[in-house]
Amino acid sequence: MSAVLQQPFVEQFREPGTPYLSPALLGDFLGFQIQELAERAHVHRNTPTARPQAPQLQKYLQDMVRVLAVATEMTGDEKRAAFLVRNEPLRAFGYKTADALVQEGRVDAVIAYLESLAGGAAG
Repeated sequence: MSAVLQQPFVEQFREPGTPYLSPALLGDFLGFQIQELAERAHVHRNTPTARPQAPQLQKYLQDMVRVLAVATEMTGDEKRAAFLVRNEPLRAFGYKTADALVQEGRVDAVIAYLESLAGGAAG
């Protein structure tokens, strides 16, 4: 019996032929226009298309993928996880969304919180 290797979660957001995350693919997944993604990453509106490898943009994309991976593991569904990351107000963070917290650079706190929810330690 041969085992089918599942592609890592992050691979679906890879810019084809590069070692970078794709702003367009992640934006589509989350339902963001490119300009919205640029605003969230705190970069110029043209950066996602002109310089997708820009460090600040890649950092934001990596952070968002990390949060999405935890949320997907928690919910068992990628689209539900994306919806929750964008829309679920988190009481422990003054009812900010995970998306807003990622924009603020509070990724590790969000991940710790989501993991505690998954483990039943909070909420």
